[in-house]
Amino acid sequence: MQKKEKLNHGDIFYLQLEEFKKFIFGQILFDVEKQYFSKSVEQDEESYFDVYEDCHLVKMFKGIYDTHQLPQHLESLIDGVFIYRIDSKTNRLNWGKAGHIDVDYKSIEFPEIIGESDGKVKLLRGELNLDTSYKDADEFDVSWSAEYAEVLANECVYLQDHKDLIAGEHYSDSFKEINFRNFPEQRNKVYKNLQIDSEKSYYDLSKEMGFDLAIFYKND
Repeated sequence: MQKKEKLNHGDIFYLQLEEFKKFIFGQILFDVEKQYFSKSVEQDEESYFDVYEDCHLVKMFKGIYDTHQLPQHLESLIDGVFIYRIDSKTNRLNWGKAGHIDVDYKSIEFPEIIGESDGKVKLLRGELNLDTSYKDADEFDVSWSAEYAEVLANECVYLQDHKDLIAGEHYSDSFKEINFRNFPEQRNKVYKNLQIDSEKSYYDLSKEMGFDLAIFYKND
């Protein structure tokens, strides 16, 4: 039965695998609708957040468990991916809140996209919107999309060598394509072209460019 509670950034959630009494855990890092599209925040029309308005940015943890009780030790498996809201009706998996840990917003890394916008090929990363010198975005294996919770769950068990627990849709290659960070060779070339340190954190880089992620967490 689908839970009626809503999730907020920092909340730890569980997902029950489809067709199995097994559970995985993740955390809401950023709620695009609640945080970015808040009335108290001025939106940037050139950011990519309008594409992900119905999404949570989530982190997923290692481990596959027999219960939905929060494990004592949490180690990252997937650092940041846009998923259609865990607490929406589009999520057909059994889910629930398992705990809460405050988000360290200075460590958040948003997925990166290379795409065409306003007639230019741009690198998009959170609030950052950077013009590149490239002419055709199709040369990059990146797509403007998010995934559903069941696809995320299947990717998590796949990454942990448990293909036997995959049920329903699973497209590991297409899952990879929703984040440019999964293509380090191409990514390094783009950052070199932009004369930007590819290893610089999102928080530090965005601060240099006039943005401050802290405003979305100021009420914490």
